[in-house]
Amino acid sequence: MLEMMNKHNPFPQQLVIEVTAACNQDCIFCGRTYMERPKRSMKRWMWDRIVEEVAKESPYTEIWPAFMGESMILGDKLFDMIAYARKVGCKKITLNTNGTRLNEKTIPRILEGNIDRLIISCDAHTPETHEIVRPGRKTEGLAAIYLGVLKLSEEIRRMRLQKPIIEMQFSVFDENEHETEDFKQFWFEKGLIVKLRPKVYWSGVVSDGNHRMTLGDHRKECLWSLDTACIHWNGNVVMCAIDSEGKYVAGNLEMQSLQVIWDGPLKWIRELHIRKRFSELPEICRKCPDWEVKKAHAFFPNEEVKQDYEAYISKGRTFTARHFWKENIEQFK
Repeated sequence: MLEMMNKHNPFPQQLVIEVTAACNQDCIFCGRTYMERPKRSMKRWMWDRIVEEVAKESPYTEIWPAFMGESMILGDKLFDMIAYARKVGCKKITLNTNGTRLNEKTIPRILEGNIDRLIISCDAHTPETHEIVRPGRKTEGLAAIYLGVLKLSEEIRRMRLQKPIIEMQFSVFDENEHETEDFKQFWFEKGLIVKLRPKVYWSGVVSDGNHRMTLGDHRKECLWSLDTACIHWNGNVVMCAIDSEGKYVAGNLEMQSLQVIWDGPLKWIRELHIRKRFSELPEICRKCPDWEVKKAHAFFPNEEVKQDYEAYISKGRTFTARHFWKENIEQFK
């Protein structure tokens, strides 16, 4: 099994890059809201170094220029960075945003062809609920976000573009779960994908029980550890996308390549997961229930949209056999 894992995972299949830790929302469920480390932005040379290595070593690694911040507040700087990643040969780029910066200035840049998938995290279907789960600081409300998404979708259809694939994300919590079906049906009618994500604990950073999953005793390998690498704005490569504070730093890209870190400290983490030696993991991982959260399930308005989405997700991937979340997909239907 270990040999198979190494064969399937010569390089991260997803790379979460914190281009900025700044954000215009203080979401009640997000680790960033409670984060103590500095909330700065990545230097351009660091970004260039990362995407150049990806293009050389694994062009189909899916790049996510987001982590503990809203990357679109960088404006044109973000889109220039994404354009450079595409120029050097990165073939899969996904942008995750809260949607507050979708407007007449940013939509043309999104449509330049450098973004393959756009995930818009709303987590609400009414302004009242949106303000509860995603309180903002001088940001547009839910109505403006919806208008921005609809305008973007309209432009994609008008221009007959194949990308970006738009994915409307709804993270389920006690405060918003009553709006799940309305959210899903609204966006289905617009022909868009809807992703539902279960509650997240952020490895203890978010302590309120209303934002935590309840798990059984049977733990499985964490997909974040097996196929994903995560980078803070200062170049620190950390345990996973849940490690908001950087409690486990595997290395730093100013001094090491991502390949060296992936084949070193992060390989050790992967081996412990695959061998199910969970008690030997670093504390942040050992006590974390969020290994379940990557089981977020996408719903599709029609079969054609589903096929296009699945073709993109699987494109270039070398690591699929252990995506155990499919075993439990029924619980999200």
